Parts: sequence; structure tokens; C-alpha cells
Amino acid sequence: MDGFLSELSATWSEHTMVELLLANGVIFLATAVQYALGIAFGLIAAPLLALISIVFVPVPVLMLTFVTAVTSLGSEWSRIHWDEVWSAAGGRVIGSILGVMVLSAIPDEKTFMLVFGFTIALAVAVSVSGFRIPFNLFSVGTAGMFSGLSATITSVGGPPMAVVYQRRTAAEARPSLQTYFAFGAFISLFILGVSGYVQGDDLARAMLMLPGFAAGYLTGPLLRSRIDRSFRILLLASAAVSALLLIWRGLT
Repeated sequence: MDGFLSELSATWSEHTMVELLLANGVIFLATAVQYALGIAFGLIAAPLLALISIVFVPVPVLMLTFVTAVTSLGSEWSRIHWDEVWSAAGGRVIGSILGVMVLSAIPDEKTFMLVFGFTIALAVAVSVSGFRIPFNLFSVGTAGMFSGLSATITSVGGPPMAVVYQRRTAAEARPSLQTYFAFGAFISLFILGVSGYVQGDDLARAMLMLPGFAAGYLTGPLLRSRIDRSFRILLLASAAVSALLLIWRGLT
């Protein structure tokens, strides 16, 4: 316990108060939207946190993705489609292993920013493309694989799932998506941990952002009846801007 408190204190000292306040603000927004829609936590949190400090991704965001997904399941357990969850989770395992292979091939922080930025940009492009595929267990599993690949590298795994679930209503999709994201984040964290990418300071950073999570947890359910398509457009636009800034930082 004393060792972790020392780790927490050391991690706190690595960041300015402005950085921590901004990071908690980002997590508040991402958590509130995730509770309202059942998706988009990583798409909001990851690129914005990376602009604050690259050390916030991907592991701390995946940790908070897991917490957000698990704590949202209590009221929607009976509406989960488990066949969809298992198909997506199976794909996630394959995608996560591929993601670790990609991470191990990235030589430095600037290259990581470039890969991160282009992956986010691709995720946004897929989300706004209008591309539709048949909804079945095979397509759900394939989306889970691409989601795992993207999430393990950048902590953004939502867009492939959004594409395959776009014809479902929010009420139909949200319980299964939340369950998948809980399993998916755990799978990615486990594979990253086995590969040596999870450190004590990652957990410390996730805990430093828990106040933002708590505020989003309380606010999110109030937004479910207020979110419309214009909000989705603004959300994707902010992610696109973040992706362009990450690419710019990687090139300079």
C-alpha cells in the first residue's frame, strides 16, 4: 500500500495542476457521453488526453474504459445479447494480439503520435462514411477484431462497433456494447500487461482522473434524452481536429 501511495504521489508530481484539471475535464465529458450513448469514451478521451500528455494513453484510458463499462451494466443486464458479446470479444482477442505487434514496431514518441493520429482519423472517417454492413455474428466478430487492434494501440475501439451497430437503436445496442467494452478493455489490458506495456504509473494516472469519471457517471444518465445527431457531428469534428493536431505534432 505504501509503495502504491508513493507511486501515486510521484505520478502526481510529474503533471502540472493544469494538466490534471484538463485531463479530468476530458474524462468527465467522455464518461458522460459513454453513459448516454453506450459508446464514444475512447474516441473523446484518447486524442484529447494525448494532446495534454502522451503518457495518458493507451493504458490509463483502457483502465477507465473498463470501469465505465462495468459500472453501467447494473440496470441493463437483462437486455444484453450475449451471442453478440462473445462474437465481438473473440474478435477482440485476435485484434489485441495484432495491436501489441504493431506497438512493438513503433520506435519513438513522434512515430506513435503519427500512428495514433492516423488511426483516429481513420476511425472518424469510418464513422461518418455511412458505410453499412449486414448485422450478424460474423460482422460483429470482425468489428471486434478491428476494434481490438485500434483500442490496443490508441485506446479507441468504438468506431468499428459503431459501424456494425448503426442500424440498431441506442436502447438495443447500448447494453451489449457496454458489456463488450468491459470485456474488450480487460482483454486489451491483459495482453498489454503480459507484453510488459502496463506499469504502476498507468494505474496511478487512471486514479488521478477518477474525479472526472465520478462527475461523468452522475451526469451521463441525464443526457440520454438530450443527445441528437448534431452532437454526434460535433463529437466527430473534435476527434478529427485532435487527430490532425497529433499528426502535426508527430511531423514537427
